[in-house]
Amino acid sequence: MHSSTVLTRRRAIAGAAGLYALPFGWGPAAAQGKGEPDQLDRILRSRVLRVAVPQEFPPFGFTRNGVVDGFDIAVARMLAGDLRVTLKIQPVASGDRLAALLEDRVDLIIASLGKTAEREREIDFSTAYAPTYMGIFGDASAGPADLAALKGRRVGVVRGSLEETELKAQAPQATAVAFDSSAPMLDAYVRRSIDAFAAGNVVAESIPDAAMRERIKRVAVLRQSPCYIGVRKREPRLLARVDEFLAHARSSQALMVNAMHWFKHSVSPEMFKDTKG
Repeated sequence: MHSSTVLTRRRAIAGAAGLYALPFGWGPAAAQGKGEPDQLDRILRSRVLRVAVPQEFPPFGFTRNGVVDGFDIAVARMLAGDLRVTLKIQPVASGDRLAALLEDRVDLIIASLGKTAEREREIDFSTAYAPTYMGIFGDASAGPADLAALKGRRVGVVRGSLEETELKAQAPQATAVAFDSSAPMLDAYVRRSIDAFAAGNVVAESIPDAAMRERIKRVAVLRQSPCYIGVRKREPRLLARVDEFLAHARSSQALMVNAMHWFKHSVSPEMFKDTKG
């Protein structure tokens, strides 16, 4: 690929996130081989990309003034722009993400999706696009920061999330309180109906209320939990095309700029190196 084409494509990816007002410069890949159309063929022929995004999980996805927005939605826009197709987003609850993909309601999952052995048996995963970790967060004046301090405490989790699974496995002495999304969970924390909450670090770091953020400390790290794009099994061309897009989005720094916008706090460029995993 010529250097001018690469530059145009990088600008196109960034443009889809609102970083540049430039037309897209890289057309869809031609179908390879013969036989039945695969998912990538169907997307390119219909010129529509259907993506499951977070329903109410700021900063990854949320509704503001009637418009769905957030980090994952921006990534979905960039990918649709790179494919030169129309984006059709479907906000879903955390527990409905895999079902939406497996039931062919969407083509991809871009919804703060973590990778587990159980999920890998059902779907395939792209390279990581948002290296994050899961933690438990609570009041900075609540004493020592460790899992033992959670004994008898009420800890909020999003129902069906990896945080819920990890909390129950690593801190069974805590009382897990499940919510349908992060917004009511954080509201319950503000009202002190729960003592702490389990979430991705960027969720805690992006709480709009600055005073509330200052009162929060990390009690424990549950696990490193990068975000991946979910793809149905036996769709190697679509998976390769998604990974190709992510490689360009990383090298153009479009992912980095997107993260700096939505995650608020300083993000190390090392997080967005073009690595597998």
